[in-house]
Amino acid sequence: MNWHIVSWVFLVALLQDGTATPTTEQLVKSDLGKFESDWPVGDSRRCQEQLRLSKFDVKRFEVIPGIGWDNLRNVEGGLVVSYNFTQCKVTDDGRLLIPDNVFTVPIKSSSVETFAELNDHWLNTSSTTSNTINIQAGLSTSSVSVSGGFSYEHEQVKSKQIEDKAVTTRVQMRYTRYEAKLQPDPVLSPQFKNRLLSIAANVQLNYTEQARYEAQLLVRDFGTHVLTSVTAGAALVKDDYLQREYVLGHTEQKTSILASASASFFSLVHVSASYGHKTDATVDDMYQKIMTHSYTKSYGGPLFKPGNMSLDDWTDGVDDNLVPIDRSGDPLYFLITPTLLPELPSTTVAEVEKIVRQSIELYYEMNTIRGCTKLGAPNFSFSANFDDGSCHAKPTNLTFGGVFQKCAANGQYLNHNPCDGLNVVNPKTGGMSCPPSYTAVVLQSGRRNAQTEERTDCHSYWIFWKRCHTTQFYSEAVYSTYWCAATGPVAPESGYLFGGLYTSTTENVVIGAKGCPASFYARQMFTDLQICISDDYEFAQAFSVPFGGFFSCKSGNPLAAEGAHPVGAKKAAVANTLRSFMENSENSWPSKCPEGYSQHIATDDMGCSIHYCVQTGALSGPALPPVKRPPFMKKPATFLEQDNLLIFNEETKTWMKNERAKAFQSTLIAEPSKQNNNSGKEMSPGVAAAISVAATLGCIGIATLIIVMIRKRKSNQQGPYRRLTDETFEQPASYGSTRPESGVINETA
Repeated sequence: MNWHIVSWVFLVALLQDGTATPTTEQLVKSDLGKFESDWPVGDSRRCQEQLRLSKFDVKRFEVIPGIGWDNLRNVEGGLVVSYNFTQCKVTDDGRLLIPDNVFTVPIKSSSVETFAELNDHWLNTSSTTSNTINIQAGLSTSSVSVSGGFSYEHEQVKSKQIEDKAVTTRVQMRYTRYEAKLQPDPVLSPQFKNRLLSIAANVQLNYTEQARYEAQLLVRDFGTHVLTSVTAGAALVKDDYLQREYVLGHTEQKTSILASASASFFSLVHVSASYGHKTDATVDDMYQKIMTHSYTKSYGGPLFKPGNMSLDDWTDGVDDNLVPIDRSGDPLYFLITPTLLPELPSTTVAEVEKIVRQSIELYYEMNTIRGCTKLGAPNFSFSANFDDGSCHAKPTNLTFGGVFQKCAANGQYLNHNPCDGLNVVNPKTGGMSCPPSYTAVVLQSGRRNAQTEERTDCHSYWIFWKRCHTTQFYSEAVYSTYWCAATGPVAPESGYLFGGLYTSTTENVVIGAKGCPASFYARQMFTDLQICISDDYEFAQAFSVPFGGFFSCKSGNPLAAEGAHPVGAKKAAVANTLRSFMENSENSWPSKCPEGYSQHIATDDMGCSIHYCVQTGALSGPALPPVKRPPFMKKPATFLEQDNLLIFNEETKTWMKNERAKAFQSTLIAEPSKQNNNSGKEMSPGVAAAISVAATLGCIGIATLIIVMIRKRKSNQQGPYRRLTDETFEQPASYGSTRPESGVINETA
């Protein structure tokens, strides 16, 4: 009985399996063993050929995550995640081919979302295609609010609102089809992973500056984030710019204005009555009169033809022209984990993650322009993209007494002193000090590696040999940078005028170039920063910028201390209170700017950010500043240390350092080369030539001696004793008697 039950169960299961409709992936897997193609496994074109055998004609899904993203400019970077199509996965509706480490969430709704909005400030305007990642950037820095601030869309809105004194109405029509998401712990692309391994190698060898430099290049090439989710669809957007004065003066008509904006938008696509808006003709006419500028842009879908395309025509062509209409992602360093980098020790992974995170935060900080962003305020700054609350503060005139820098060489050098150019005197004193009534404030103490120098010394060894030894000299510069802050009453015009800063990679915002204004002179700070100063109060005053001090990761700004109130060219004494005393001690100076001044980053020195303070709005130019892209430092000097050896294993992509590397190297070659440390016994070309000549002459002499001995032996056997003369070495006419009068050889019976 039990056997009959089992047989029936098996038969029912077989019938169910035979009658069930196979899925796309099941059909693909059934053909895996018998499918042949010219395309390699993992190539999307192989999957497309394979799916055609199962009568599935699919296209490749183009809106995929896993790409690097520059969240300041809203542009794609390099490929971060590696894509393969070994599984031949398709979307749930079977229309599109997707990579192995991507899955899609189909949007079942096919409705078109339409909405209108009024923005009176560019900082409140959201991105059309990357709003989520701009808002949810995932960074801990305060500069995160500048995300998207250097995109073309944002700069266009800001320029039009300021130049035209306008507000913006935006009407959008969005059609969403898919949401593609990245699987956790994806496979990193070879290019991105090799960059991380190179940074890790420099961390392992303690080449910290080289690691920072390569991390900044990583941010430049791959961006600040990785896209983890992308919304695919299409959008139509219309922006109208209206006179600010009229709109803000008629706030009660906001609803009518938005209705007129929607009506203006839908007039472009010939919508049916179901999409219509009832508007007042008077308001519509006024809307057209106060409009200063308008533009319409399409994202995805068919080619949009204003006035010649209906809404149905546009939506019908969306599925064949999908583009990203929203993005979300994580900071790039979220992918630097022991799981994704199993080749590295966990401590090294943590160091690489830290360096990349600092590089991303530095990129944000270098492009954060603090100041007043309120139109019409006394201190309004056209360039500012971060409001610091300084719109109505009245700045006071501060002065500073110059800068100087001390440097000492650590180690030994041969010809190149690592401190060359790093010892900087203060022209006010002619030495490394501050004028009276000024206090020296240390900003940063750092190191700069010099190049390794080599010297080869040789001495005689025996007669024809010599022994050579190569000595390496390694040194580094240890420097400390100071600026002079006024801490007491100072004489009028006793300090310097400030004319901006620049480096080898960034321009001086005062003049928009790498240099100083007229009548200003550059003085070096740190290893790559130039500060422009002048004491020509007659001609340089017009180009100077009110200066409010420095502060860094190691010291605060004494000019921003509680109770410090500079007046004119003099600085009033600080009130004699306990609070003033405590807050004006060197270790308690605040890391901020005085009232009425805004902070800007000058440079980053060995991971320490240096900020300077200038009057709010003083650096605002007639045009929006371009984005500052990494690297923000010079390429570090390369040097070789013979004690450091790093060997990569091409199969496992791992390395071994120093002793382990040497042990591994000894298994590859029988005898390790020691020519870097000691060249051993060597012959000079002259000695080699002399030995060659001597050997040749010796061989000739030995051969001649052998011939003579043979002839002598034959002579003893055939005749009496004959004396050997010098004529023996001449070429005779015949062999026999050496006497010239004898024509024959004497014979004896």
